[in-house]
Amino acid sequence: MVFGIINNFIVMILAVLALFFSKYPAVCLVLAGALMVVLTYSTFFVDDELSETDSDSEEGAAGGIRAHIFAERGSFTTAEVLKLLLAGGFSVLSGSFAGYFVFAVFDIFRPWFAAYIAMMLFFIANLLGLVGVGHSGREVAMMIVLGSIIYFSVMIVRILKGLVRRQQRRAALERQRIQNSNLNEMHEKRLNRELTKQNYLADKNARLVERENISRNIHNSVGHSITAAIMTLDAADMLYDVKPDEARKRMNDANERIRGSLESIRRAVRTLDDEAGTMPVSDLKAAMDGIIDDFVMDTERHVDRIYDVPDIQGAGTHDVENGRDDVNDERKNGLQIPREHAEFLTGVLEELLTNGVKHGGATKFVVILTGDSAHIKLEVKDNGRSDFGEANSKARIEKGFGVKKIVSYAERCGGKTGFVNDEGFRAFVELPV
Repeated sequence: MVFGIINNFIVMILAVLALFFSKYPAVCLVLAGALMVVLTYSTFFVDDELSETDSDSEEGAAGGIRAHIFAERGSFTTAEVLKLLLAGGFSVLSGSFAGYFVFAVFDIFRPWFAAYIAMMLFFIANLLGLVGVGHSGREVAMMIVLGSIIYFSVMIVRILKGLVRRQQRRAALERQRIQNSNLNEMHEKRLNRELTKQNYLADKNARLVERENISRNIHNSVGHSITAAIMTLDAADMLYDVKPDEARKRMNDANERIRGSLESIRRAVRTLDDEAGTMPVSDLKAAMDGIIDDFVMDTERHVDRIYDVPDIQGAGTHDVENGRDDVNDERKNGLQIPREHAEFLTGVLEELLTNGVKHGGATKFVVILTGDSAHIKLEVKDNGRSDFGEANSKARIEKGFGVKKIVSYAERCGGKTGFVNDEGFRAFVELPV
C-alpha cells in the first residue's frame, strides 16, 4: 500500500512537469491517469505479496527478489505489459528527460535493470528525433550526461524504496516477535497453572490413597482381632457357669487378642512407612498360616490350605570353578512380592474368613494361594449360605466396607477380583507382582 502511494505520487509529479514541457499535455495526462490506475491495481493484487518476499534478504531491499520472481516466471503479466507501454509512451511524450524517471515505479525489476530501460529508451527516442536534444558533439555529450542522470536517479529512487521496504519488514518482524513473546508468556503461564493444578491433584490423590491404605490396614488387622476377641468372650460367657477353667482360658485368649490388635496397629504403620519394599513369599505363607491357625482356634471351623507359589524365583546357574552358585542365593531370597501386596492379602484372608462365618455361617473353608513371577492370586471358598448374586453384587460390594476396599485396591494396582455364590461362596483376588 505504501509503495503504491509513492509510485502514484511520482507519476503525479511527472504529469505536472509534462504540462510545462510536453507538446501533448492532454495525452500525457491521460497516460499518467491510466498508469496510476494500473499501479493501484498492481498494489492491491500483486505488490503486497512481492513486498513480503523482497524483505527476506539484503538483496531484496533493493528489489532483487522481485527480479528473481520475474526471471522464474519468464514472462510479463498483462498489467506489467500495460505499465511498460504507458510508461514508455508517457516518457517519450513528456517533452523532458525527467519523464523517464517514471520507470522508477517498476518494482518488479532490479534497480539497475529499471534504470537501464529508462536510459536506453531515452537514447533511442533521442536518436529517432523524438526528443529535441540534437546530434552535434556537444549535444551528444549532453545526451550522455542526461542519460546518466536518468540512470542514477531511477537507481537512487529504487534503492530508497528498497530501504523503506526493509525498514517496514523489520518493524513487522519486531511486532511479530513481540506478539510471539506475549503468546509464549501467556502459554507458559497457562502451563504453570495447569502444572500447579496437576501437582495439587496428585498430592490430593496421594493423600487419599494413603488414607485408604491406613483405613484398610486398620480394618483388616485391628477389626478382625477385636471381632475374634468378642467371639471368644461370648464363648467364655456361655462357659463361665459350666466350665469356669475353660471360660478363664477363653478370656485369657481374648486378652491376648486385644494386645495383639495393638501390635497390629504398629505393624500396619510400619508397613505404610515401608510399603515400597518387598518380602519373600515364604513370609506371606507364614503370616497366612498364623491367621488360619488363630481362626481355627477361635471358631473351631475347618480350613484346608493349598499353596502353589514357588519359593524359588528362578532356576539359577552353577559355576563350580569360580565358586559361584546362584541357586543357593535364589533359595535364600526366594520369590519376592511387594510388602504392601502381602499386607493386603493377609487382610483379605482375614476379611473373607470372618465374613464366611459372620454372614454365611460357613463351617468349612479352602484357602488357595497360587502365582508365579508375574502374578499372585488368593482364593477363598466356603460352604456358607448367602443371597449374594449378579443382581445385587454391586450394591452388596458398595455396602460392605471391607469388600469395597478390596476391590478398590485391586483395581488401583491393575489386578482383578471376583465373587461367586455357587454351592457356597467363592472369592478371589489377583495382583500383578
